[in-house]
Amino acid sequence: MTDFHQSLRERSAKLNLVGLWEIVQSVEGGGAQSFKPHIWHWRDLRPLLIDAGKHISLEEADRRVIILSNPGAVHRHHSTNTLYVSCSIYNPGEKASVHRHTPNASRFVLEGSGGYTTIEGEKCTMSRGDLIVTPNGTWHDHGNEGDAPVLWVDVLDLPLVENFGSSYFEFDYRELPAGASNSAEPIARKYQTVSRPDEYSRDVYGVGGLVPTFLEHVRGRSRGTPMFVYRWTDTHAALNRLRDYAGSPYDGIILEYTNPANGEAVTTTMSFQVQLLRPGERTQAHRQTSSTAYCCIEGSGTTTVGDRVFEWGPNDMFVIPSWAPHAHANGSTAKDAILYSVSDIPALKRLGLYREEPA
Repeated sequence: MTDFHQSLRERSAKLNLVGLWEIVQSVEGGGAQSFKPHIWHWRDLRPLLIDAGKHISLEEADRRVIILSNPGAVHRHHSTNTLYVSCSIYNPGEKASVHRHTPNASRFVLEGSGGYTTIEGEKCTMSRGDLIVTPNGTWHDHGNEGDAPVLWVDVLDLPLVENFGSSYFEFDYRELPAGASNSAEPIARKYQTVSRPDEYSRDVYGVGGLVPTFLEHVRGRSRGTPMFVYRWTDTHAALNRLRDYAGSPYDGIILEYTNPANGEAVTTTMSFQVQLLRPGERTQAHRQTSSTAYCCIEGSGTTTVGDRVFEWGPNDMFVIPSWAPHAHANGSTAKDAILYSVSDIPALKRLGLYREEPA
C-alpha cells in the first residue's frame, strides 16, 4: 500500500467514508454470509420450554417464548437474515393480552389441544399441525383453555421489518361496550371480544376455488390472508391425494398455503409450505436466494446443507440461509416424512431478487 492510499484511507475514515476499492470484493462478491445453517433438536428445546413455563410469567416478556438464535447472527433474536423463529408455551388457564404489530406473524402447533388465538374477533382454536396466521396490522391475543401446556412454533418477518426501520407494536386496544351504539366511546380492553362464529375461516374459505362475494375480505390493516387458521386435517389430506404424483425433484410433494381471496402467498413477505417426502425419497440439491426455516411434523430424515448433514425427527427445527445448497432425504423406507417450512420468497419476488437453481 502506498503512502497516498494510507493517507486517503485515514482521511476517509475520519469522515465515516470508505472507498469502493477498499471493499470491492465484498460488495461485488455478495458479501460474507454471516447467518449459518443450524438445527435445534426438540429433545433439547422442550425441557427448556417446560421449565420456562414453570418459572417465567407472561408479564415478564409479554409472550413467553424461547428464540432460535442463529449462531452467526449479530442480533440474538434473528434466526435468519429475514426470519424470527421461536417456540411458545402457554399453561392451562393462561391468557396473553391483545396487541398488533407491523411484522407478519404465525404459529404452528406442536403439542396440546386447548390453545387458541383470537384475531380480529375470530377465536381460532388449535391442535397439532394447525397453522394460525396473524397478518401484520391484525389485533390478536392468545390463551389456553385446556388442561395441559400448549406449545407452538412462531415465525415472524421481524428481522426484515427491522431492517426497513418499520417495526412497530401497538397495545392500546379499544372496543365499543356490548350493546352500545356506534356513537359511544370505545373502551380499553386487555382481550378481544369474540365476534365471529366458530370456524369462521373454515366456513368462509374452506372450499378451494370458492369465495363468498357478500363478505369483506380485508381484515384489520393487513394485505395478507383473511383466512386465519389452516387445519392440519385438510393439509394432510391434500398431501395424501398427491402422493402418487411425481412431485418436485428438489422438494417432493410440496404445497403452499395461500390467501384464498387472491391466490397469492399467505402474507406479503413470507411463504408457508408443507412437503411430503415419501418412504425412501431423496431429493436433488438446489439453492435459492431465499432463507428458510423448517420444522419436522412427521417421520425422520436428513437434510444436507453444503457439507453439513442435519438429522431430524418430530418437532426438530433447522434453518437454511440464502444461497446454501441443500437436499432432503426420508430416512425410512416404510414411513412418510413431512416438513413444514417458512421462507421469505414473496418479499424477494416483489423486489425482483428471487433466484433458484440446481446446486
